[in-house]
Amino acid sequence: MNENRAAETPPPAASANLHAVTVCGLSAVLACFQKRPAALRRLWVEQRLARQLGDLLHFLAEKKLPYSIGTPEDVARAAGTRAHGGIAAATARPHPSKPKPSDFDAWRDAGCALLFADDVGDAPQIAAIARAAVAMGLRHLFLGGASLEAAFEERAWSDAAGALEELVLHDAGETALTLRALRERFCVVGFTRPGGRRVEDLKPIRVPGRPPAIVLGSAATGITPEVAGKCEHLLHIPGAGGNHWLNAGDTAAYGLPWLLRKERAAAGAGFLAAKRARRAGAKTAGNADGAGGAGGAGGTGGKS
Repeated sequence: MNENRAAETPPPAASANLHAVTVCGLSAVLACFQKRPAALRRLWVEQRLARQLGDLLHFLAEKKLPYSIGTPEDVARAAGTRAHGGIAAATARPHPSKPKPSDFDAWRDAGCALLFADDVGDAPQIAAIARAAVAMGLRHLFLGGASLEAAFEERAWSDAAGALEELVLHDAGETALTLRALRERFCVVGFTRPGGRRVEDLKPIRVPGRPPAIVLGSAATGITPEVAGKCEHLLHIPGAGGNHWLNAGDTAAYGLPWLLRKERAAAGAGFLAAKRARRAGAKTAGNADGAGGAGGAGGTGGKS
């Protein structure tokens, strides 16, 4: 294995307020480098990928952070898994922040939707929620209960493939209390098991001046009664019935695009409207040409 000799000293250990997380996969590691380079502590990479990482390796050498270039087995030993995609990075992550009331005011004024993952204790589901959130342009993810621990499992960051790097993570504290505090600023929408309104029967919820605060719960129980009691709207994505339900990641992938989709403008929107506008423009231009031609013919006839 080839090692960076510029860093003989071990990387600094994560302090009490930092989470040590090993991130695997090229997308996840590069996203960390691009978005949060200060989180990097060490890198292991297969020889076949090293040539693609010139900027990253240069950064590590400049910061005197160690990296190793070796075989798939070398990376697997360091990462603790064979599902590493050829690269792994040791990172240190700060604990999620606890927003102030003024933060909620600023997010409301900017029209930012908020997303809560309450008691989602499964790392792959946290990753799926993050991917769906980023795909829909969300920036803020609140973690409550078991979600706080699951979000700092290594698989969450690896499976998210960089999506968690795009999000600002917040500690939701007692989720029900946090939702109660922001209800005047945001329209709180919870996705629940049967009991809520079926999304297929509704239009996406819009409340002027109050962006949505969207709540997802655990796969086992959905959102808790305490959290449900703080929701202005409870929505349900129906399935085939029985004992099989959409988990939080599935609900995010289906529910967020439905809830956050852009409304078409009443006029001038869509393919057909654009086509009609082009036809109208062509017709106007044709009429103008015809009128000019007719005028010219009349003038010529007058001279003769």
